[in-house]
Amino acid sequence: MSPEKGYGVKSDDMVQQVPRSSFGDQEVKVGTQFQTNQGQVVTVTKVGLDSVTVDANHPLAGVELNFAVEVLEIRTATEEEISHGHVHGPGGHHH
Repeated sequence: MSPEKGYGVKSDDMVQQVPRSSFGDQEVKVGTQFQTNQGQVVTVTKVGLDSVTVDANHPLAGVELNFAVEVLEIRTATEEEISHGHVHGPGGHHH
């Protein structure tokens, strides 16, 4: 699956430098993930004395995905699944 159909293409616009002071007393190291006040998850990619570089791209952005699957069962879609346009798992849907 191409990145465009998966987690998207990696965007340089999603990488930014943040003042080190924004993290308070929290330990900040490369690979650490933080949730912003807006709920977005960012990953620390570089730690400097005065600034921290964070990347808001999904960790799999830009990656071509390959899946190995095995079909175990085939069944006819229910009328409800057809009307909703997607499969419902055991016990119905939860949306």
